[in-house]
Amino acid sequence: MKILIVDDSADIRSLMRAILESKGHTVVGEAGDGAAALKLFRETGPDIVLLDIIMPGMSGVEVLEAIRGIDPSARVVMVTAVEQDRINRRLLLNGADGIIYKPFKQSDFDDSFRDVMQRKPPSAPAAEKGTIKRMVAGGLSRCMLKTSEATSWSWGLHGVEVLPGRAADLVRLASGFGAEAAAVQINVRDASPFSAALVCHSRNIAFISGCFAQEPLYRTGAIGDLEERMFMEVGNIILNALAGPLITALNTEAIPSVPILVKGGPASIAASLTACMERDGDFRVISAGLAMKREGSVARAGVLCALPNELAARLEPGT
Repeated sequence: MKILIVDDSADIRSLMRAILESKGHTVVGEAGDGAAALKLFRETGPDIVLLDIIMPGMSGVEVLEAIRGIDPSARVVMVTAVEQDRINRRLLLNGADGIIYKPFKQSDFDDSFRDVMQRKPPSAPAAEKGTIKRMVAGGLSRCMLKTSEATSWSWGLHGVEVLPGRAADLVRLASGFGAEAAAVQINVRDASPFSAALVCHSRNIAFISGCFAQEPLYRTGAIGDLEERMFMEVGNIILNALAGPLITALNTEAIPSVPILVKGGPASIAASLTACMERDGDFRVISAGLAMKREGSVARAGVLCALPNELAARLEPGT
């Protein structure tokens, strides 16, 4: 691969060059400051940029933002001696594709490059298979990072799948949260509408609803209106992170509806998701697993989306 090295230390740049070239990579340029880095980025078109954080003039974060402005699909791996969760989350929120810590070893580059290339393959036309999955995974991943940053909870995304399906498949997936599953749902009503829902067991509504409070809103009795309203707000944030990239890619000005709370178990959730679509029609089912952790406690939830085939075909022609 073609690599651009950006670090204010000539010794560090030489060490990285030696490691990379020993693995068969091509170093297309070295830069000791942000201005030189941006100039070389435009001139060389590297596959990956290795970018230091602390540099004279522009910081690495500022260079990262500038690179994203030039090419949003660029692959940028930060190289830093600062290993703090809050700083790492900010780097990822600003668009970094990975982090390598100093002092580094040869295997660090191998592992980071492999992860980056798997998550962010070379740019391809929108017609490439997997476009929907990448858009949804990207939107939800950014949402999980932002929510972790804002709430002090640990939010995780555990897999995204896009498969052909029918209403029965939605029932099956929602059944994974028990007979008392409940959901927050939004609808996108356009010429070709679709729906999405955040699903969990009803007992976890109180836990999830406490994520933006100073303390979890645990209750020993029945779940109240406050918990349900806050749960709907959390769901609205997550579901808009899924719907937003799809709406943008479809080049439509559709606006997701206000969230609604759906009770009654898996069958009710599936019926609500497909209510605005052709009865008994085929569609794409998008599913993803979420986990919310705080102080040793974990709540599990899932995201489900029913996407009509005609919309899927616009996003991935040939599917």
